[in-house]
Amino acid sequence: MIGPWALACLDMAGTTVRDDGAVEAAFTTALEAVGVDRDSPRFDTAQATINRTMGQSKADVFATLLAPQDAEGATAAFAAAYEASVARGGVSAMLGAPEVFGAPRAHGVLVCLTTGFAPTTPTAPHTALIAGIADLISTTTPP
Repeated sequence: MIGPWALACLDMAGTTVRDDGAVEAAFTTALEAVGVDRDSPRFDTAQATINRTMGQSKADVFATLLAPQDAEGATAAFAAAYEASVARGGVSAMLGAPEVFGAPRAHGVLVCLTTGFAPTTPTAPHTALIAGIADLISTTTPP
C-alpha cells in the first residue's frame, strides 16, 4: 500500500477523462433545451458561469442560472447530451491515465472516479474508457 491510504479519488472530465468538448457541447444543448438562445446575452452570461464552475455539480450550476423548472430540464438535457456523446465514442482516457490509475491499484489502493455530473453519468465514461483502464477503477461517485 502507498502510505496509509486505502482510496484515491480522481475527477473525471478534463482530469482523467478527455471528452474533446463534449461537456461544453452538452451545456449548449441544455441551455437551448430550456429556451436560452445561443445568440442572446443571457447565453453568454450562462456560458461564462459554466466555464467558471467546471467541476461543480451541473444541477447546482443550472440552479444558479435558471428558474427551478428550467434548471431541472437543463440538467436532464445536459446528462442526455453528454451520455449520447459518450455512446458515440466521445471520451477517452487522458494520456497517462493508465499509470495514474494503475500505480495506486498495484499497491492495494482503490481508485474512485468522482464527478459533478448527474448520478447516472459516471458509469457512461467509466465503461467507455479504453481497454484495460476501466478494470483499474473500483467505483464512481456522483455528486
